[in-house]
Amino acid sequence: MTGQRRGPWVTSPRPRPDADLRLYCLPYAGAGASAFRDWPEALDVLGSFEVAPIQYPGRETRLREPPHIDIDAMAAAVAASIDRPYAVFGHSIGGRLAFELCRRLRDLDAPPPVRLFASGCPAPQYPPTAIRDSDLPDDEFIARIEGMGSLPAEVVADPELRELVLPVLRSDFAMVDDYIYLAQPPLPHPISAFVGDADPEATEATAAGWQEQTTADFALHVLPGDHFFLHSARSTLLTTVARELSAPTTLERIVESCRTTPSP
Repeated sequence: MTGQRRGPWVTSPRPRPDADLRLYCLPYAGAGASAFRDWPEALDVLGSFEVAPIQYPGRETRLREPPHIDIDAMAAAVAASIDRPYAVFGHSIGGRLAFELCRRLRDLDAPPPVRLFASGCPAPQYPPTAIRDSDLPDDEFIARIEGMGSLPAEVVADPELRELVLPVLRSDFAMVDDYIYLAQPPLPHPISAFVGDADPEATEATAAGWQEQTTADFALHVLPGDHFFLHSARSTLLTTVARELSAPTTLERIVESCRTTPSP
């Protein structure tokens, strides 16, 4: 990442200073940058991409920090790191955060991404459910998380691990519960949405609403799997991501981005 100002937000598990494009990846609730630990190797064979997972506070290398995610601070860190064309991928809560990240980057007059990938996440204009998951008692909250498939059995069985993980999960879910959608002009870059065909959290219908958030082209992909299809159907998902980032229209956007992006 030559020429990049780095901080705790933007990680680089496998630096590729010669890569044509960087893919910023935003994790789902409770997860850290390691959720994308297998992506650099998998994408190496699909194109010239560098994977840059975002590390939220309160987990992994930022374990000592409060788990609250400051979107403005995240956007400033990403904007400072941009030294080449890039795309943004987010799954579940990461999809909502990726959308707000793109909006903040527009406000900062940063070079726009060539594409936003919103995965396992309803379009932001749809209101959250009436039940506030983050306010549920511990047992009900754990059952809710277990139902999504995001809590390993060893965490559920270990009181110390639960005590460590629950505040992070509650903070992440509170961001969804407290989210207020503010209408703004649609984003100028393409958006691709991914959903699992057995995902109760984001359906094909609610993901189709992402089309309203862009003035450019839109694609909707339905993959086999539940809410965590990004793991079970990873190969298909990454092949689709790489294909869309290598499409002629995307390459045109990369060329245009190179004219406005600082050189490494």
